[in-house]
Amino acid sequence: MKIKKNILFIIIALFTVSNVASLRSVNAVEKKDEIIIAFGQHEPERGWDPLHGSGHYGTSLFQSALLRRDTNLEIVKDLASDYSVSEDRLTWNVKLRDDIEFTDGEPLTAKDVEFTYAKSKELGTAAVDLTNLKSIEVVNDYEVNFILEEPDISFVAKMCSLGIVPKHLYNESYGENPVGTGPLKFVEWKKGEQLITEANENYHGDKIPFKKVTFLFIDSDQAATIAKSGVADIVRISNTDVENDFDGYQVVSLDTIDNRGLTLPFTPDNGEKTAEGYPIGNNVTSDIAIRKAMNIGIDRQKIIDAALNGYGSVASSIADNMPWWNPETKIENDGDIDQAKKILDEAGWKESSDGVREKDGVKAELDLYFTYKDRENIAVAVAQQLKEFGIKMTPIFGTWDDITPKMYSEVVLFGWGGYDPLEIYYNYSSNWRGKDYYNPNYYSNEIIDEYFSKALHAESEEEANESWKKAQWDGENGLSHLGDAPWVWLVNEKHIYLVRDGLEIGQQKIQPHGGGWPLVDTLANWTWQ
Repeated sequence: MKIKKNILFIIIALFTVSNVASLRSVNAVEKKDEIIIAFGQHEPERGWDPLHGSGHYGTSLFQSALLRRDTNLEIVKDLASDYSVSEDRLTWNVKLRDDIEFTDGEPLTAKDVEFTYAKSKELGTAAVDLTNLKSIEVVNDYEVNFILEEPDISFVAKMCSLGIVPKHLYNESYGENPVGTGPLKFVEWKKGEQLITEANENYHGDKIPFKKVTFLFIDSDQAATIAKSGVADIVRISNTDVENDFDGYQVVSLDTIDNRGLTLPFTPDNGEKTAEGYPIGNNVTSDIAIRKAMNIGIDRQKIIDAALNGYGSVASSIADNMPWWNPETKIENDGDIDQAKKILDEAGWKESSDGVREKDGVKAELDLYFTYKDRENIAVAVAQQLKEFGIKMTPIFGTWDDITPKMYSEVVLFGWGGYDPLEIYYNYSSNWRGKDYYNPNYYSNEIIDEYFSKALHAESEEEANESWKKAQWDGENGLSHLGDAPWVWLVNEKHIYLVRDGLEIGQQKIQPHGGGWPLVDTLANWTWQ
């Protein structure tokens, strides 16, 4: 839900002149006890409920998971005091800390863990895939066994992303008034306006040095107004606003794996439809020459300069620089229009009098669907570049309700990027074709699926990473632009924040898709200077 302009001014008015004055004063006692953050981050549809996706990208305000990733993305223990996997790799044993309480004072036990995983499996949401979880066994109050249908090293990643909810309180509206064991305690949520939280004094990890943390929900085009008002201590701004002068703030630009890419439907249009009746396939993008030409002909740095005001990096994949990324797939020679033309010429795509290429009566004409207005500049820049080598692309803005019926047969500008190699699996595995928003291009390759199987059945994360890398490119086959190229990955957007002078936010993780919330993973280390 996006905040309306009149609500924005109401929020600002709620802070009196004296309050704003004290917020502007670095030495004010109130400022050290409270912090106000305006992310422009969309609120989760079902609230702060991890069973419906909250915390999916590794940040949970109100819940803790069994494990977590630290600032170096290494997996460390959280609610778990220890964990191990059996020799046949089918049973994961997790021992819990015995000193954890929910914010209502009730102790966390193995029954809460059992309930959370069983309920998540029952709901079957796309937040965490638990289809391979056969059963859960409570050993005692602080020990649980997870029994899998078949070995899956990626289960350790699932233990990082699924926050534990209290069995005694969970219901359909839990996300609107969450109780958990996380670093923050829920106080109030005014939808479309703000979320008020307090530090969880009984949190088992590093304590947050602020008594109160307030999140303001704003549109990106209202960020500058919020910053100039002085209400917020941190404001996420767009790349177009960064050149403005914001007195009292420093600009912090963070590297990300928040990528933007184009889906290229992999199969031709044979009249096949999804279960919902949506068409599958495209007679232009199903030609590998089109996919190869787009990957090599698009100049990604030009898109960064023109559409992102320079705040981005070239994206070669869905997982650039992650431990499971294959550096052989790094794009070095994009923007080669002559090579793109050559690929199309040799494949029989000939230029017609209107400048649009044609093959066997099929014109190289494509619609490019995008949602969120901040992606429009990227879509327009892509269309302009493709025109130079004979592909006509028409950008079309719409909501996800508009786009979903089209996304299996048309080009869509997506955003992905997370702390989990399963993001590769979900977007390229034939098992995930057309599920939720995963693999909408219906990509399938038996060789790649075999690498995925080896990765999931590996004995260690290091062994799994080798298979993830080979799935991207093994020298002959791959899902990357060197191989089947069912995507055109374009850019990794930098996330830009205004941070009030005197506030230090310390080392940050590389930011995943969506931004905003992962910034507060390090809230315990923030200090006023």
